[in-house]
Amino acid sequence: MILGFEQGTNALDNVYVQPISTWSEWNTVLRQLCNNKALKEKYETICFDTADMMWDILVRKICAEHDVTRLGEIGWGQGYDEARQEFLSGLDQLSKSGYGIVFISHSTEKVFKNEKGEDYTKIVPALPNRPFDIINKMVDIVGYIREVEIEEGKRERFIYFRGDDRYLAKSRFKYIEPKVKFSYEDIAKAIQDACDKEAEAHGAEATEDTNIYLNLNFDELMEQAKIAFNQAVEAGKAEDISKVLAEVFGKPTKFSEILPQDVEKLHQALVEIKTTIL
Repeated sequence: MILGFEQGTNALDNVYVQPISTWSEWNTVLRQLCNNKALKEKYETICFDTADMMWDILVRKICAEHDVTRLGEIGWGQGYDEARQEFLSGLDQLSKSGYGIVFISHSTEKVFKNEKGEDYTKIVPALPNRPFDIINKMVDIVGYIREVEIEEGKRERFIYFRGDDRYLAKSRFKYIEPKVKFSYEDIAKAIQDACDKEAEAHGAEATEDTNIYLNLNFDELMEQAKIAFNQAVEAGKAEDISKVLAEVFGKPTKFSEILPQDVEKLHQALVEIKTTIL
């Protein structure tokens, strides 16, 4: 599924696109993707088009709430902290729900200094540093896509997995090809080949074990629940949490009454609380 934070998907066919124009709409979609089993079975990968506009929508929302025009106008860096937490929280919930995630960003040129103190220009994502730092820690590949003239009058698009001083591109896959044609088949093959070479070099074997990052940890979720409840109390919204718990568990329930076997319902309740109350 493509989450269309900007209108760049009109020319695409045979794709599922969910337009998003407000942060409230994003929270609604996030809640559905994390808690709806039918959607988890239908979609394997969620694509953000673009992460740049997603961040802009969040910044506008926070600025409106504080009656300012820039995050920097909110005292003591609180605006930046609030934006970072909201941006990270939703993406973390989505990734731990088992989806593959693709972020699209426009490119821009930035000036850097080399070891000699000389300026040089490099093509990098247009995403501001704060959201980029979050995404950069989540992804396995930062790819740069460009057209290349392969012969006179014929151009093809390639995705680069290794960068240099001209552009940013990198990968966690040690043995991946520096570039391949920009197609699903070629990208998938490059990743599979890189995994096979890694296994061959180090004697590893593929496994079908569940990704440990997708396992719901009851103790960690209860810690999140304590934080969420304290935040709700400070905001005068404790009753709203009680309503969510009653709806999810089918009866009036306190966090202290939830047992480890109800970890999935606890996760569902926290997603609901984070996207609708806090």
